[in-house]
Amino acid sequence: MPIRKSITDEEIQLAVKAVASEIATQHASTRNLVLAAIANGGIVFNEMLRADLKTSHGIETHSATIDISFYRDDIGVNPIAKEVESTQLAQDPEESTIILVDDVIFTGRSIRAALSEVHSLGRPHRIELAVLVDRGNRRLPIEPHYTGIDEPTKTGEKVVAQLDMNFPEKSHIDILSS
Repeated sequence: MPIRKSITDEEIQLAVKAVASEIATQHASTRNLVLAAIANGGIVFNEMLRADLKTSHGIETHSATIDISFYRDDIGVNPIAKEVESTQLAQDPEESTIILVDDVIFTGRSIRAALSEVHSLGRPHRIELAVLVDRGNRRLPIEPHYTGIDEPTKTGEKVVAQLDMNFPEKSHIDILSS
């Protein structure tokens, strides 16, 4: 598939800072704030957000990883290679504000699966959603609270995010046309 558009590491870093700033504004005094990465795509974006919230805004957050494998409605068609064994939630969800973190939102099905996984562990005080790229074309009524980059795409296109926490200058996002 040919690359229709590339999003540079500079644009990604600006987007991370913008999302972190919005979260900091909304949650400056929130106790038990958990950034919960949706495995696998949200893990590096989650780390980037946590680092910026701490260094730029002085906000400490808890971190979690949400494994959506068992809640996917397309698991037979699109199996996910697992980098994590199971959901790891350090805080009691009943007392937490959880921000689900993912690199790209498309149809909303991964977010629906993440919500099911979180609710299987308990009922959080509040759940929000932060995404690096919103590519549109939702099939479910799910919208992010925090968006770094709005990049409308066609249904047949693919968005590939390559994020590197240790070498952010190697990060890029490619929009591949069909």
